[in-house]
Amino acid sequence: MAGDVRRRLCASMYAASEVTAKVGGDGTTVTVTEETGYPFDESVTLRISTPRPVEFPLYLRVPRWCEQPALRVNGSPVPLRAAPPCYVVVTRTWRHGDRVELRLPMRATTRTWEKNHGAVSVEYGPLTFSLAIEENWRRFAGTTTWPEYEVTAGSPWNYGLDGRSFSLRRRPARGNPFTRRGAPLEIRARARRIPNWRTDDENVVRPLQDGPVRSDERAETVTLIPMGAARLRITAFPVIGHGADARDWRLVPVASASHLWQGDTTEALCDGIEPASSGDESIPRFTWWDHRGGVEWVQYDYPEPITAAATAVYWFDDTGHGQCRVPVSWRLLYRDGDTWTPVENPSAYGTARDTYNRTTFTPVRATAFRLEARLGDGVSGGILEWRIDQV
Repeated sequence: MAGDVRRRLCASMYAASEVTAKVGGDGTTVTVTEETGYPFDESVTLRISTPRPVEFPLYLRVPRWCEQPALRVNGSPVPLRAAPPCYVVVTRTWRHGDRVELRLPMRATTRTWEKNHGAVSVEYGPLTFSLAIEENWRRFAGTTTWPEYEVTAGSPWNYGLDGRSFSLRRRPARGNPFTRRGAPLEIRARARRIPNWRTDDENVVRPLQDGPVRSDERAETVTLIPMGAARLRITAFPVIGHGADARDWRLVPVASASHLWQGDTTEALCDGIEPASSGDESIPRFTWWDHRGGVEWVQYDYPEPITAAATAVYWFDDTGHGQCRVPVSWRLLYRDGDTWTPVENPSAYGTARDTYNRTTFTPVRATAFRLEARLGDGVSGGILEWRIDQV
């Protein structure tokens, strides 16, 4: 709460607190004590202490997520004439001992992130929830005074939500509410694991893929806790699908290359970030710079065999200010034992700019695929995104 030069008060951020301020036309000093368990509880109580009656406006914020707020002053209801989000203004002559009670009913809802592959997050009032993941802490560097730790998952994390039915449970108070053990609220949700959703070679969760996602794993009940209480966070969940529109989660490979410029990364090949054009320098990229001309390659190695029937590549080309161009030609090979063999019956190997160049071929099952490119004389080349379509 805060006062201003116009001698009014506004409760905008709710938390247990106390403020003393001058209000009213004569600058009477009043104290307002706020009692609440917000954001974990839905009730806020303000108690007024004043040496004499004083008139001033009190502003109370009603957040957008609250559909049926209720306000009482000394037990009597106060009509709310504006729809959230809004500020409710109570102007009256306040007396010592006056009590204001604001109720902000909360319920579990979901928010869909259309631009993040249709993933959903679970919210309860002002709180967003994350999966409760067991935490393994290990000190790896630092000093006794300033130790450095890494924290890794000690329980499964690769879940998609199966349905939009949730149950809320309140937990006994256990100290700091913004810790995994101390969070006073938890939500139970139905979920299924997505086995092909894995971490990368640095143990970082790989990006989401388009949903809804097909999963043949058994349904489980998982626990969600407020996001601020989690150190490891899965907060945007894939949606599990059951019909014909459900999609398989593509197994993401380990990428390597014949050469990589130090400012680029092979992770850019399959990070799922869509380019705006072949000259898009706002996203991670892969290039063979400063190798020019000749034959270069990039390679995907999978942890287990996949069956592929198509590939698509989005070339990097910085014509106008750089020395990377689309290649003269390219082809796709797969590892057959100790031999690299070209795929059979490929369609055209395209080299167009500003689009995906897609090639189909006779389905083949393998653990590794290699894109081999012949660069133009005196120029290098690169790739913004490379996909292997699994069947």
